[in-house]
Amino acid sequence: MRKKGVFTVALLIVCGLFTGTGGSALAVDEVLIGFVLPLSGGSATIGAQTKTGAIVAAEQINRQGGVHSLGGARVKLVFGDSQTKPDIGASETERLIKREKVALICGAYNSAVTFPSSEVAERYKTPWLVTGSVKDEITERGFAYVFRPNNKAVYDANEQISAIELFKDELGRGPKRIGMLYEGTDWGRSHAANVRKLLKKKGYKLVMNEAYPPGQIDFSPQLLKMRAKKPEAMIVALYTPDHIIFSKQYLENRIDIPYGIHSVGAGSEDPAFYKAVPQAAVDYMFVQEDWQIDKMEAITSGPLHEGNRRFEEIMGYAMNAYGAQGYSNMYVIYDALERAGSPERDKIRDALAATNITHGPALIMGYQKIAFDGDGQNVDAHGVISQNQGGKRVSMWPAANRPSGARPVWPIPSWKTR
Repeated sequence: MRKKGVFTVALLIVCGLFTGTGGSALAVDEVLIGFVLPLSGGSATIGAQTKTGAIVAAEQINRQGGVHSLGGARVKLVFGDSQTKPDIGASETERLIKREKVALICGAYNSAVTFPSSEVAERYKTPWLVTGSVKDEITERGFAYVFRPNNKAVYDANEQISAIELFKDELGRGPKRIGMLYEGTDWGRSHAANVRKLLKKKGYKLVMNEAYPPGQIDFSPQLLKMRAKKPEAMIVALYTPDHIIFSKQYLENRIDIPYGIHSVGAGSEDPAFYKAVPQAAVDYMFVQEDWQIDKMEAITSGPLHEGNRRFEEIMGYAMNAYGAQGYSNMYVIYDALERAGSPERDKIRDALAATNITHGPALIMGYQKIAFDGDGQNVDAHGVISQNQGGKRVSMWPAANRPSGARPVWPIPSWKTR
């Protein structure tokens, strides 16, 4: 229903499309914000966490008066399910843009989904805000409408190798022979390519370089190779279901990896993973975190504290990296809408391009800044390396992020001495 002087506009901040006439900022009743996420399929638990983080942030924004530059418009979220499949993600993107008249797209966690889906958005000149996807090429195609607040794959690889180098320098010893095991789609292959370059540059010997197909249900062949090749450290890139199977079989086989398993996010950041495997399977594992895992312990008031409590109320556990990404994404969107003062796609795109966030809830991920370069990449994005110690992930890299008294266990105990 149209009120005098007030327009109802559907924005799906993919995500609704309004063709305005320019001029001063408009007052609108409601802004529909949508996300394309894996709400079913192999990455469904992570999709649910990202969705919940976004819902929590939207609730906060509405309680604070909505989008002020749009006359106090409330934000309302609309979700599309990629089913963890690239073709479904792309078709959902097109449906939301064409049928639902979306204005901006937020998604889609899996790099293999985000890569083709963001191409659809670019074709329709619809802004796409990346959540979670790290494949380097997502922001290396010369696109004008794609923006990524989080790490890209080369950043993740740098952090893993930098952590190994730091621990070697601190404790006087470390691995020379390194192996890799990674899922064989866009994300895993992108990460592995970057790790290989860094290992060669740093003088490490790569003794195992193994990709596996999606949906593998038995890692016995890879574990046999690990036992035969004797890597002193293993870098792995595994989605949640695969990481569960691998970790259980790794525990059963009790293969000694002197300087540990080094997992790059994904499954090893998912609470569903830790519920599904014995603690012994992940003891001493290093995790490249998309945020500082112990960050919330020091926050006892304010929006982040409130958001954490609300997330736990919905999910049954505290905020995690993927919940925090959804939460942060919503505040990046909110910041762009306030500055755009308009629901038009191009104005939102221009506002995203001019983003310069240096404080507030959008920085829950631990970044000091969110600003996009000419490719749409936030060059200030970074993660943290933790180690599983006594059933808790403790921040270890950078050293400045460590809790007082924390030190890496390096090398890790052999299975015979645990």
